Amino acid sequence: MKNHFIKINTAPGELVVVTEVKERRFPTPLHYHPELELTLILASSGRRFVGDSIQNFEPGDLVLVGENTPHFWCNGNDLPENSFSHAIVVQFNKSFLGENFFKLNGADHIDKLIINSGRGVCLNNPITKALLIEKLKQVVVLPAFEQTLLLLEILNIFAKSDLYFLSSPSFKPYLNEIDCTRMNKVYHYVYNNISSSFEISEIAALLNMSVSAFSHYFKKKTQKTFTQFINETRIGKAKRLLIETDKSIAEIAYESGYHSLSNFNKQFNSLEKFPPKIFRQNYVA
Repeated sequence: MKNHFIKINTAPGELVVVTEVKERRFPTPLHYHPELELTLILASSGRRFVGDSIQNFEPGDLVLVGENTPHFWCNGNDLPENSFSHAIVVQFNKSFLGENFFKLNGADHIDKLIINSGRGVCLNNPITKALLIEKLKQVVVLPAFEQTLLLLEILNIFAKSDLYFLSSPSFKPYLNEIDCTRMNKVYHYVYNNISSSFEISEIAALLNMSVSAFSHYFKKKTQKTFTQFINETRIGKAKRLLIETDKSIAEIAYESGYHSLSNFNKQFNSLEKFPPKIFRQNYVA
């Protein structure tokens, strides 16, 4: 398996790396790098992993990920036949304008944003988010100098906005390729087999661990039990099916890995604070 520390290659004098990704599915596994990363999803859906946060993503997803924070966007195996994945990714070093630039000149709000980005940062205000999405679309076509100026404007707006964090306050990046390789195996196996019944012993065997050793390891790395992770992933898939399809709740429960409708309703209500029927009604409304 390839290393999951990723070296961002920059040309001489290049301060910002802007990449437009157009693939059948997002190709990069769980990884980390010392650069910050601003990612905008234009097309595709699936599960987003940032630190110890695991959430659905869809078009319009916009996240700032801090230095050395493990992250990846996973499409899974249930993509529609003719769909594709499209994203704009902007990567830059926290000191790309000098070691103390954001500590001076009244830019302390951006310095604070950079510090907090280690947990993964999103925007609460949809109007601000829509504004930044349009600016990120402009970044792709600009010359290098104008890209840098527009990135400063984006960070300024981002830092002054109403924000929320993805990872828990206790999350600490694991700067270890072995951990990234292990967690990548777990995430992909679970996400691609979420409709099936499987035992924790199968996952432990993937990592050549006993069940007890794996349970302890997983809790240490993600701040949650493996059972919590499975339920969050299954309910995440159910939410996407409730939004994107007209399938019955019973069908969705089964496709999400629940073979008891009552247990599905119980787990959904526990995580979302209301049943799947109400979730679908509220979303459509």
